[in-house]
Amino acid sequence: MKASAEIVIERPVAAVWEWAADPRQWHRWQGGVRDVLVEGELEEGSRFTSTHDYGGRPQEVEFEVAERRAPRLQIVRSASGGFPFEGRLELSEDVGGTRVRQTVDAGPADGLARLAFIVARPYVRRTMRRAIADQLARLKEMVELEAVL
Repeated sequence: MKASAEIVIERPVAAVWEWAADPRQWHRWQGGVRDVLVEGELEEGSRFTSTHDYGGRPQEVEFEVAERRAPRLQIVRSASGGFPFEGRLELSEDVGGTRVRQTVDAGPADGLARLAFIVARPYVRRTMRRAIADQLARLKEMVELEAVL
């Protein structure tokens, strides 16, 4: 299931990219993210692990950077774990600073859970969209606060 949200952050693209595209910062603005381990440079093809809270339980997931064009686009996909995930982060210049669009395509891997997702599609999509919008609001707060400090 795919959902997205966007926001304008009153900072230059490069400043927003530093926060938004670095998995080591995700725990600061994305709910449920913790224990991110990135070894080496973050580039296309890189892999990193993170522990996420799914349904109140921690789950370690390995991710791969499928595409990275700094400071404009990053696509990250799950490479392990039982929950297929793709996150797309797009940054563009805006009159008010930087427009950030985050799109998530996620869903369960097993057939029965997929059926439940289909039945509850409108609710699940609204919930995902709201969660993404909340995350982007936290990102905005963190990036703009850093500029003040």
